[in-house]
Parts: sequence; structure tokens; C-alpha cells
Amino acid sequence: MPLRLVGFLFFILVISCKVSLGQDLIIRIYGDSIRCKVDREEQRFIYFRTIETRRGETEIIARKEVSEVIYGFDVNSENTLGEVIPIKSFKTVQVSVHAGYSWIISTDDLYGDQFESVYSDLRQGIFIDARFDYFLNEELGLGIIYSSSSYDSEPIGVAVGNLPSGNTFSGELRHDRSIRYYGVNLAFRLMQSAANVSLQLGLGLGILKFDERGTFIWDYRLTSSSIGGHLSGSFQLGLGQGFYLPVFISLKGFNLSVFDFKPSSEMNPEVALGLQNTYDDLIGGISMTRFQIGIGLGFSF
Repeated sequence: MPLRLVGFLFFILVISCKVSLGQDLIIRIYGDSIRCKVDREEQRFIYFRTIETRRGETEIIARKEVSEVIYGFDVNSENTLGEVIPIKSFKTVQVSVHAGYSWIISTDDLYGDQFESVYSDLRQGIFIDARFDYFLNEELGLGIIYSSSSYDSEPIGVAVGNLPSGNTFSGELRHDRSIRYYGVNLAFRLMQSAANVSLQLGLGLGILKFDERGTFIWDYRLTSSSIGGHLSGSFQLGLGQGFYLPVFISLKGFNLSVFDFKPSSEMNPEVALGLQNTYDDLIGGISMTRFQIGIGLGFSF
């Protein structure tokens, strides 16, 4: 066989291999791509071959590492990769729910040291957060946050005497408090590795809502609202398929100073007036600064 014919056949063989193996494109979540021939796709894996594949063996890639598969991709056409699909190495949207334990750093001292057990109960509770963040780029995102915390105390006995009428009353003292927080969040992604592990910070301001349905011999309701704020840090571990596990700490505040006290119709007017004056004269308000630690589940895309 003439040398020229051998060279021509070898050239045809190389071109045909490139055409047969280079017509598809796998785009990974890390931003790079693989030009190949996709043999088949399954639920967990994608099987493909490239011109570098030895002895015609099939290579495998986990589907959780793949952002997009483009069939029939032509690098010489007018449709370049950037026009077919935007390449980015980050998730645009994050939605997550967290739950955990919450400690109020300091609480009110309305009734004196003899009720320390009540104050101790009111410093500890549970909370649940829900967050939505939209990332403008790989590091910076904007979002919203909703948080709800609950604190309550075991009922203890209490007595009120020395009233102008000379009456003395005794009964039960109990607190059942809830704190809701609605805020805007500025998110900072400090690190994101190829294994989809990231470290994220968040801060912002919002509205703090306080609601207590308690008992001081008789039932009452106490409400308040103010400007609040939050600062949080989270370590996020990727679980695949867009899901991740966030472990985080958070600090939320601030103080409440103006209260709306509503006694039940059964409450003695002298006791109701005394409680009203107590909250009206409360110097410095009640601190709602809370340290929280928890774990959650999130989804990003």
C-alpha cells in the first residue's frame, strides 16, 4: 500500500474518532467541561468516552458532579459554550430551615431575687429559622430571614399584699414568651471548595416582635416590638443533588422598651395597675439579645 494512501487513511481515522467521541459536552458543577461521547445516563452516573480514553474503555462521572449535558455540541459553530449555558462555580439561590437551642444573654428582673428560678427558665428555649438568599456573585448575596423563639417558665406560687385596699392575693406566676424576627440578610460566602463545602456569614436588620401570654395570679398578655438585628456564621456541608447540611451559630438582638400590657377581665384592678406601672417604669427595657446554635437542611440551585 503506498505511503501516501496509508497517511490518508490514518488522517481519516483520527478525524472520525474526533467526530464520534467529541460531539457531546459534560459541564461540571465546578465550572469546567469534558468534550466526549456520552454512552448512556443513569440515575447516579453518566458513562462517556473521550479520545484520550484507553482501549475504548468507558469512563464514569457521578451525576451530582454534573451541572449540564449538552448533546451534539459543535465547538466550531456560532453557539459557543458561553452562549449555550452560563458557566458559574456557585449556586445562585439558597433556601434553608434551621432549628436548635437559644439562650437569652440577660433577662428582666421584675420581681426580685427570690424568683431567680423563673429568670433562669426564661433564658433558655428553642428556635426555628427559615432563610432565603439570592447570590449576586460567588461571594455576595441578599436575602430574607424569619426566626421564631420560645421561652417559658414553670409555674410557681406568688402573693401580693400591702395594697391600698388592704387586700392580699395569692396565686400562680408563669411566663410563656415567643419572639419573632423578620429581617433582611446580607450573606457573605467566604469559602467554597470543590466538594461543595462552604463557610458563610450573614448579618442584617429587621423587626423584633415580642408576645407573652402569662399569669400573675390572673392571666394577662404583654406585647412589644422594636428594631432588631442578627449576625450569623454557618459551616455548610454539601450532600449532593443541591442539598446541604448547615451547622451554624447566631446572635440576635436588641432591647424592648415600650410595652402594651393587657390584663384579663378577671384581674384585680390594683394588681393590674401595679403591673402596668412596672412595665412603664422599666429602665433600659428588656434585653432580647439571644445566642443560638443549631443545625438544619438547605437546598441550593
